[in-house]
Amino acid sequence: MKDLSEIREQVRRQYEQFPYPDCDPDWDRPQLLVSGHLGLMCEVLWAGKKSPKDLRVLDAGCGTGSALVAMAMAFPDADIVGVDFSETSLDKARRLAETHHVKNVRFYNRAIEQLPELGLTFDFVSASGVLHHLPDPAAGLKAIGDVLDPQGAISIMLYGKYGRTGVYMLQEALRLVNQAEAQAAPTLSGEQIRFAYQLAQQVPPRHPMASRSRGREMQEGKEAGVVDLLLHANDIPFDVPAVYKMCEDAGMRFYRWLFPLIYKMDSFFNDPFLLNRMAKAKMSRQQQEETAELAHGRNSKHSFIAVRPEFSPPDFSITAGNWRKLHAKLTPCMAWNRTLPVPGKENLYAVPFTIIQDAWGPLEISRWQLMFLGHITPDITLEQVLRLPAVQKEIPFKSEKEIDTAVEDLLKRAMDRLAIVFLERNE
Repeated sequence: MKDLSEIREQVRRQYEQFPYPDCDPDWDRPQLLVSGHLGLMCEVLWAGKKSPKDLRVLDAGCGTGSALVAMAMAFPDADIVGVDFSETSLDKARRLAETHHVKNVRFYNRAIEQLPELGLTFDFVSASGVLHHLPDPAAGLKAIGDVLDPQGAISIMLYGKYGRTGVYMLQEALRLVNQAEAQAAPTLSGEQIRFAYQLAQQVPPRHPMASRSRGREMQEGKEAGVVDLLLHANDIPFDVPAVYKMCEDAGMRFYRWLFPLIYKMDSFFNDPFLLNRMAKAKMSRQQQEETAELAHGRNSKHSFIAVRPEFSPPDFSITAGNWRKLHAKLTPCMAWNRTLPVPGKENLYAVPFTIIQDAWGPLEISRWQLMFLGHITPDITLEQVLRLPAVQKEIPFKSEKEIDTAVEDLLKRAMDRLAIVFLERNE
């Protein structure tokens, strides 16, 4: 069995040889400006009490810098640090920052586990697609927690075990094919990479990898993308229990899924018998989420927030009509300007996602729901939104209890899709 230092060195060597993502520094500027992630996180985590310009931000495992530079361009007043253990990747990140005249970023050549050596503290950390490549993901998360402000947060993306079944099947097949060469030479050859690419392109239509063969890495056909997907030196898949355990082992607290709807049975099934049986089972939150993941079977990544145990979030529980006094804001996660009627369904409208999360479907809402959401602005309470004449005209309910139940259900559905956030106000 390989020891941890050997695994870490193999991963570092891979990214020195094949820095990822393989971005062209001259790519279109608009592609860099789509990053609204940091602003959205300020509203999700701190109810708008903090803004990006107030934050000390870390991109842990920034790679070639595409996400980091996008964030820095979108929020030039934020103080941003990028850390990666591949000097080759950091050179590309520095050139990308220079190309786009980014001035608010500093780079450090460190492994994630060495973060405390910087002597810095951060309010927000992005660790996207990183921890699952470490020899000990929990140790990496603990190191991030050690540099996190007590009221800070970490946005994490990990690969999902079940939605990437085809990827892991091909990874194992390629290990078998390449094992003799791997013992003779520590680096990948062009022939090995070409074989991996061709094999992924030619799997039978019903193979679990078939749909992934149309993904970005396979479409581009760049060596770095093929290696990262199919020939990675260390790729650890996670399911729901493993996510919770990693947080616990790191001394951190799992805070929330970025998109909770993926972890709810009623997102996939509407059979009353199934849902009633789930309710009668009296499972814990984690068990319910684990059941949903297993029943769905297609989730290829887990995006979630982890915090330190002492983190104190704003309380925006939606119960007993308390929504009326809240201020809210619609988010750019939904393309509100592309809302269209659902074909064949009278008075039903679809709002599509602006981001890709395993091809999740749109938010479907009725006309009164569309009118209610469409009139939300941060300046007025949701009670005031409800009382607007244009909204009142569409409300199909008469009693306050009916309205409370209907609005609470709508708000929870929108929250599950990160389509709406609630804001604290200094009244």
